[in-house]
Amino acid sequence: MDAVRTRHDDALKIIERAIASSAGDRKDRVELRVNQTVPSLPGPALRPDLQVYNHTTRSVSVVDLAVAFEDQATDDPRTSSLARIAELKRAKYDCIKRHLERQGWTVHLSSLVYGSLGAVAGGNLAVYTEQLGVLNRDAKRLDRHLSAECIKSSRRIWNLHCGQHRERQNGHDQAQGPSQAHVQGRRHGRSRQDARGSLVTETGGTPSHRGRR
Repeated sequence: MDAVRTRHDDALKIIERAIASSAGDRKDRVELRVNQTVPSLPGPALRPDLQVYNHTTRSVSVVDLAVAFEDQATDDPRTSSLARIAELKRAKYDCIKRHLERQGWTVHLSSLVYGSLGAVAGGNLAVYTEQLGVLNRDAKRLDRHLSAECIKSSRRIWNLHCGQHRERQNGHDQAQGPSQAHVQGRRHGRSRQDARGSLVTETGGTPSHRGRR
C-alpha cells in the first residue's frame, strides 16, 4: 500500500534532516547516503535507508528504518515484533557488512524500529547518538516526534482502509440492483417472522384467533 510506504519515507526524511543538522558539530569528514546502493557491492541491489561514511576514521554505519505492526507474545521484550524486525534487518544487510569489511571499513550494522501505534525500540537512542552522530537531547526529542508521527500516519492509513471498504461495499450493493435487494429484504423479514413463530410454539403459546368469529 502506498500509504504504508509514505509513512516510512516521511519518517526517514525527518531522520535525514536531524542527521544533517548535527553534521556541523563534527570535525571528521562524513558522507551521508540515503536509500542508495553500496558502491561495488555484487548481487542484489540492496538499498539500506542510511549509510554514514566517516572517511577520517574509516568507519561506516549502515542503518535501516522500519515501522512495524506491534505485537509481543510474552513480557520478554525480545519476543516483540520490533525486536524480530530489528534482527531481520541485521540479517538482510549482513552481506553489506562483510563487503565493506573486506575493503577495510569498520562497519556498524543496526536498525531503527518504531511501532505503528507509537512504540519505540529500546536500541534507537544508542543508534542515533553512537552511530548517526545525533546529540542525546536531540535524539530523545526525535524519538518522541517520530513516535507521534507514526501514530498520526497509522490513523490516516486506517481511515483510508475504512473508506476503501465502504466504497467496495457500496459498489457491491449497486451491482445487486434494487429488485435483488428487495427480495433479500423480504427474505430477511420472513426469517424474523418464522423466528417469532418458533418462539411461540416452544414456550407453549397458541396462535391468536382475533378476527375469527
